[in-house]
Amino acid sequence: MSNRSQEAVRSFQQEVRAIDPKVLAAAMGGNDQPPEEPLLSTFEEGFGYFTDAAVGRSLKQYEFVRKLGWAASSSVWLMLDKSVETRTFVAMKILTSQATAQIVAGNSPEYDVFRKIEYTNPSSPGFRHCLNVRHCFTSKSAAGGHICFVTDALSSSLATLRPPGQNRFTVPTAKRIVKQVFLALDYLHRECQYIHTDLKSDNILVEIPQPAASRIDQYIQSNPPSVYGPSLNLKSSTLPLVFSHSQPLPYYDLGGSLEDISVRLMDCSEATPAYEPQRAESRQPSIIRAPEVTLRYPWDSSIDIWTVGCLLFELLTDHQLFGQDSGNYSDDLHLQYIGECLGSFPLEFLRVCEERNKYFDEKGALLRTNSDFQHTSLEAILRSLQVEAVDEIDIPGAAAFMRRCLTLDPKLRPSAQELLKDSWLAEPSGV
Repeated sequence: MSNRSQEAVRSFQQEVRAIDPKVLAAAMGGNDQPPEEPLLSTFEEGFGYFTDAAVGRSLKQYEFVRKLGWAASSSVWLMLDKSVETRTFVAMKILTSQATAQIVAGNSPEYDVFRKIEYTNPSSPGFRHCLNVRHCFTSKSAAGGHICFVTDALSSSLATLRPPGQNRFTVPTAKRIVKQVFLALDYLHRECQYIHTDLKSDNILVEIPQPAASRIDQYIQSNPPSVYGPSLNLKSSTLPLVFSHSQPLPYYDLGGSLEDISVRLMDCSEATPAYEPQRAESRQPSIIRAPEVTLRYPWDSSIDIWTVGCLLFELLTDHQLFGQDSGNYSDDLHLQYIGECLGSFPLEFLRVCEERNKYFDEKGALLRTNSDFQHTSLEAILRSLQVEAVDEIDIPGAAAFMRRCLTLDPKLRPSAQELLKDSWLAEPSGV
């Protein structure tokens, strides 16, 4: 960052600290803190969000249309591409200045993974189920420099998508989704040589049915974008600061149907090369973490397969298979739940785990369990939840497929390519 840019950032930070709390609260909709991303937090505090985003403004050839969401290292906006004759909406992921610096320093693979996905083999069946970058550039705001990724605009994530009138997906729909996820993983693992490591329902988004532009226009006309409060005028910034509501594009309101659902795997910011077995770093969300990650076994791409097994259970039941309170998470309890459902951990696998003695005795029994430890099969769990979307006749097949994904010994866990050939995934409607 140049000296002039550094001085501009310092001026912005100083002015933010001096703002009248009442004026700031009004801009934030009556809140004491930013209601969504910490827009006022600095690069030094680990953030540095893009401060110039607001509906109607432009960034290069793109016009801000609607805020779609935000995460720990970025905000995502629906944009109108003014450089093309055909009305075209895209999504723009604007990284924080901190996340941008991590990529520049070589500490984040996100840019490299995007490029790998784009160029490796666009004719692969899995390519269309991975989010790929259309355009990448850098921009500046009062918070510093920002890398911007332009991608296709997508609708709901699987975490928020609910079929009309119910919370669960039917077996045919779940099969369709899982098959597409495996196509994406096969492409990412085998051809692009990356492990996703953060595969979860939040990171799987649904495509907008065609014609996408007219559907988006119609929806926004009925559901216009909104902000929390009045714009905040700052001397250190050429544009007023606006606290905008996140308003994703809902799949069903855009005319989507379960019969035609098509998903994309996104957010490769936590990806790691597949050719380097890992064990030092703890990856994946805790409640869907593969046991080899917890036990410090040299994990590889099979950890993504484990999470698909957890995802399938979530799609069919609207529950987490190994769920517990995320604010009071326990590795011991997680391993107990796995053992209750899937049986004893293989001794051959445990011998290679660095953390074996922390959790198991010499015979492979867990050192610490709560008093209600009891073996319960996947079939019994599905029946106990009284899942309306899963008929009794479907339970054995669904449980058997999950059990393949959740094979305890990573060496024996099937690959995405192998699971795509499983007869359970066969469906007349295709992908």
